[in-house]
Amino acid sequence: MLSSCLKTLLDFTTWHTVSHTATLGSLKSKAKFQDDEAAANLASLVINSSHQKSAKFSGYLSLGCLLLGCLAVMGALATPAAHADSVLGVELSPAICKLNPYMGNLCQCIEGNPMTVNFYRVANQSCSNSRYSMSPLQENLTSKVIPDGNIRKNIWQQYGRCSGLSTGTYFRTITSLASQLKLPKELSSGRSYRFASSGLSRQLLSLNPGMKPNSFNFFCQKNSAGQSVLTYINVCYDNNGRFAQCATRSYACPSQFLIDGNY
Repeated sequence: MLSSCLKTLLDFTTWHTVSHTATLGSLKSKAKFQDDEAAANLASLVINSSHQKSAKFSGYLSLGCLLLGCLAVMGALATPAAHADSVLGVELSPAICKLNPYMGNLCQCIEGNPMTVNFYRVANQSCSNSRYSMSPLQENLTSKVIPDGNIRKNIWQQYGRCSGLSTGTYFRTITSLASQLKLPKELSSGRSYRFASSGLSRQLLSLNPGMKPNSFNFFCQKNSAGQSVLTYINVCYDNNGRFAQCATRSYACPSQFLIDGNY
């Protein structure tokens, strides 16, 4: 499409040169020189995007419109892939509870949950003053992925009311995404492992059809021995619940880290 546009642009420039030369007559040499110079400048602008020359006469207006059309095509072709509309945060609770003793009274730490959801953020939505309100049944279902009631309320206050969703729909979306997400068994084995980031990435991609290498980010925290411990995995989705490209890439973990499943 772009090559066709450029060909049309250069054809127009050639036609404009001939037409303008015939019209000006006695200024033929000068006009031809100006048109040739304009064509060269135009090609330079399209290819290098570095030089712009002012128009010499009114006929350049049409040429400029055609140029803008080509640039619009170029811009469309250069548009990056759409980024995620939402992000689900998965907490590796054994590591978090051990690394942060002040969190020891949270339900996931007391109950020994291997993994919990620590947030769900939906992009580009305005915030409302909607209050946190769920039925006892839904509270019970949501507690399987977010065990602590105060954490659920905090997640709603910080992220849920800015999601464009009702409380019920917001937390149903969380439980649905969390139940469909497949994580390597090592993360919930209750044991500790030394893992390569690339190896964990390959497992995630294998377990989750449709997931892309840039659909998730790892986050680590150092323990008292100076070892990097995996603490969070953020997973990115589009607005239809399919895996999507994360808007940013995190490099918060080294190439190798510890997965600590022991409480």
